[in-house]
Amino acid sequence: MVIADRAAILVNFVFENYEAYSGLEIAVAAVFFAVQIYGDFAGYSSIAIGAAWVMGFKLMQNFNHPYFALNIQDFWRRWHISLSSWFRDYVYIPLGGSRCSNLKKYRNTAIVFLISGLWHGASWTYIVWGALHGIYQITGDLIKPFRHKLETILKINTTCFSYRLFNIIITFILVDFAWIFFRAPDISTAFIMIKQMFSIWNPWIFFDNSLYEMGLDRKDFWVLCFSVLILWLVSFMQERGIKIREKLAKQNLLFRWIIYYAVIIFIIVFGIYGPNYDASQFIYFQF
Repeated sequence: MVIADRAAILVNFVFENYEAYSGLEIAVAAVFFAVQIYGDFAGYSSIAIGAAWVMGFKLMQNFNHPYFALNIQDFWRRWHISLSSWFRDYVYIPLGGSRCSNLKKYRNTAIVFLISGLWHGASWTYIVWGALHGIYQITGDLIKPFRHKLETILKINTTCFSYRLFNIIITFILVDFAWIFFRAPDISTAFIMIKQMFSIWNPWIFFDNSLYEMGLDRKDFWVLCFSVLILWLVSFMQERGIKIREKLAKQNLLFRWIIYYAVIIFIIVFGIYGPNYDASQFIYFQF
């Protein structure tokens, strides 16, 4: 929540004043929207799961570190798992799933993702977002034989960390590019922002304080970056199979509660709220 609501300030500022920004400034806003929507949606999913658990109900996991996905298909196994599972069971499989010709399989994939876009709203931005993910999946499947052949010829080690990291980065870039359409108020704005993003190469924004003129001052910007780093470290540990709550539960009482109170105090100190703050509702409450 600290991460999502702070990222929202920067994202809203840039998307509402997109004419004033270009190049890496828009790219930074797009990256932080990816952070915002994950923190917002996965955050309230975790709250729902935790609240249900307190009352004795075990709900399904809804997110499984989607930005560690190795490809788009893997991303959809990790993102919004409840909805992805529903589309798989009640749309994709009844259409024939993958147990048919390649042409029909690609048709089924395209239909599922177009419906996924329409599920979010009757807007061209959501339709293009869904269509892009469908194109990603179909293209990935089409080039898979060529990729494997190239990896064999070049003797690329597909089990090493660098190979996995490369795939994670490429997948995130594709997902983040599609998020621009999801967040933009209309399709023309999305295309203008993309054009401006590729119109100029301005790496100097990381050194000339431009980042602190995008809705967040220096302090809040670095609190956001530090919080994202904590989120990434925790997610990485969980991805590696380290169960943090179980580890903490085995520690001595004093150490355990120092950690708990440190987290609570961090949220209280760095949370986004107050008399001048207009709290945004959860992003997915509109869908």
